[in-house]
Amino acid sequence: MALTATIEAIKAYLKQTEKGEVKPNSLPPCPRCHVEARHFKIHAYRERCFLIIIKMLVETIHCPLTRFACPGCGKTVTFYPDFAIPHKHYTRQTIMHFAESYVGSDATYEKALVCENSVPGYPDGQKTLVPSTIHRWVTTLSRMSNTLRKALSMISQESPRTTIFRDLAQWIVPPVKYRGEDRRVRLRNCFQILATEALFKTLFGLSIFTKLAINCAFT
Repeated sequence: MALTATIEAIKAYLKQTEKGEVKPNSLPPCPRCHVEARHFKIHAYRERCFLIIIKMLVETIHCPLTRFACPGCGKTVTFYPDFAIPHKHYTRQTIMHFAESYVGSDATYEKALVCENSVPGYPDGQKTLVPSTIHRWVTTLSRMSNTLRKALSMISQESPRTTIFRDLAQWIVPPVKYRGEDRRVRLRNCFQILATEALFKTLFGLSIFTKLAINCAFT
């Protein structure tokens, strides 16, 4: 899994934004009055700071996100490109990379942060990524149960003989990774979204986060 979104991908999205080419079609209906997203209008642009990793250094790149307004009730919603996750500055690729490094192995949080024999750090040399960050990222991904359910439904329709359901059911969270049932469930759910994402990309040639997660409002 890629360590980070590329500068090129973010700049390409920036150009789409500048040309007004970002469309609301992938968004879910208005949660307040249920108007379909295709009727939404561009409302504003919100500047967003993204953190990407280049040669093991954390760099900042700015890119505006498009906010759309519902014509029925005026409620505004943000459209997130597939390299972004709500409330996170690191890109989706970075979040999934480190979550997978932790959940998909016996590694501790500290060891899961190691890439190319070092931990990504900031240009000033004073700080690096901290283990608790992975803990939060795992929690974020584990909450996307609606996205997971719809992705699995699409997979089963595309590939009726898929073994993904059996594979997910057989995976056991290593006991050393949790102390309580709530954390065990979080880790299991995170593993399921990561494993499903990998198969989804193989079958459909795109990420769950390109359209599906957006349509599910990242739930």
